[in-house]
Amino acid sequence: MAALFVSEEFLTEFEPPPLREDARFFVIARNGPIRAEGDHQDWFEDRTRVTNSIRIAALWALALSGDADDGSNPQPLARVTAFAVDPLEARENDAGELEGEHVVLYVAADGDILAEGTEAFDSLHSAVREWPEIIKSFAEAHD
Repeated sequence: MAALFVSEEFLTEFEPPPLREDARFFVIARNGPIRAEGDHQDWFEDRTRVTNSIRIAALWALALSGDADDGSNPQPLARVTAFAVDPLEARENDAGELEGEHVVLYVAADGDILAEGTEAFDSLHSAVREWPEIIKSFAEAHD
């Protein structure tokens, strides 16, 4: 696992990427070979962990990237998805895409934060956007 140090100043000095007007809630996902079949990657997105701060979301993504980094994962290690609606309140609709749902940043294996609208983000997003999602719903967490 890679070492991670996040200073107190991160929350105040981090310049978030330009966000779409409908980006009001943020959920973080990490990747990894979560299923037992083979080496393919999945996103594990826990929609019971939601924030309305892109700064906190970026910090969570950095922390989860350490969890996802076993040395064998391809880039990226974590991502932040934005929503126009609170995914906790809309959990009954988990099967489909929620209003305003879109990826706003990735944390790369080297710790770089790649923001939506940059060439590096676009290249990475086109390579991994089709990775399957495993979503832990509120109901599953409380069964």
